[in-house]
Amino acid sequence: MERLRQFLTEAIQRGASDVHIRAGDVVYARIHGQLVPLDTPVLGALDTRELAMHMLATAPNAPTLDEVHDYTGPWSAPGIARFRISILKQRSSYMVVMRVIPDLLPTFETLGLPAALGRIVLSDSGLVLISGVPGSGRTSTLAAIVNHLNHHAPARRHVVSVEPSIEFLHKSHKCSVTQREVGVDTESYMAGMRAALDQDADVVVLGELNGSEMIEMAFRAVEQGRLVIARTQAPDVTSAIKSVLNHFPADTQDQVRLQLSETLRCALAQRLLPRADGQGRVLAAELLCMNPAVREIIGDPGRLGELRTVLAEERAQFGTQTFDQHLADLVIAGRVSFDVAVILATNSLDFELQLRGLRR
Repeated sequence: MERLRQFLTEAIQRGASDVHIRAGDVVYARIHGQLVPLDTPVLGALDTRELAMHMLATAPNAPTLDEVHDYTGPWSAPGIARFRISILKQRSSYMVVMRVIPDLLPTFETLGLPAALGRIVLSDSGLVLISGVPGSGRTSTLAAIVNHLNHHAPARRHVVSVEPSIEFLHKSHKCSVTQREVGVDTESYMAGMRAALDQDADVVVLGELNGSEMIEMAFRAVEQGRLVIARTQAPDVTSAIKSVLNHFPADTQDQVRLQLSETLRCALAQRLLPRADGQGRVLAAELLCMNPAVREIIGDPGRLGELRTVLAEERAQFGTQTFDQHLADLVIAGRVSFDVAVILATNSLDFELQLRGLRR
């Protein structure tokens, strides 16, 4: 256990986001997005079994090791950090993947989130979608939104979050914050959301919005005057809109389009890119803010392809932005290298032309 504390301390000091422990290898840490080996001995199957047993024995509400095939939950190393641990079997031995949970709550400023999003999440009601692929930082963004509400809400509100695992702890300030973990505090996202509506929630934060029944419940919550902020899995804003619609049969999608155009306040899609100086990663975001032009496009099944153009054109008036616009900003600011940005741009040629225009 002392060796565990030693390599966790080293990983934290080097800015690791994750730690990987498996039999037959040294310990690895993800530092600035890259997996790098730590200066540890090669661990055996008995070593990883003992580490896994210790973590489960000292984790809240955790099963015994003999009951585990896949387990995810919180764990704390006093004096070092808090973690979300995933314990799994592989090749008849145990592997542990540990996600570091920062002590400080993320903010809009530290994450580099668009200012327009901060204004929108203070609204009384509406649907806000936070999209991205796994590992794109959506959990941190949801925590930053709750933190923002908790310090800037114009009136005291009851915020209920339903999370896959509680990583960031929120104390009540300007809001009363209730955090519930799926599988521990509530049976499922659906059960947690239904309970939140019965518990007089003003704001419901969902770690997952999946399935037609949950989406319909989110629509009803907004129609009742609530704000629903939900995480979805989609690489960009257009795909996030399509993913909501695709949960419904074709013969009902016209009605869903209408509901979505009336309830959606904004949609954010995000990616994490390597910093130009090699010291970590930086967030690039695409942001849709609801306005008349966007509402018309969402309501017309043949026009979703126009969405990115409208986001680009209405940046000055509504605060919308495309990935390529934000990438150009990050290159101009020296935070992302041109070589990285041009590879990741949606349209490399347009991106280069746009960047030349900004540099003049």
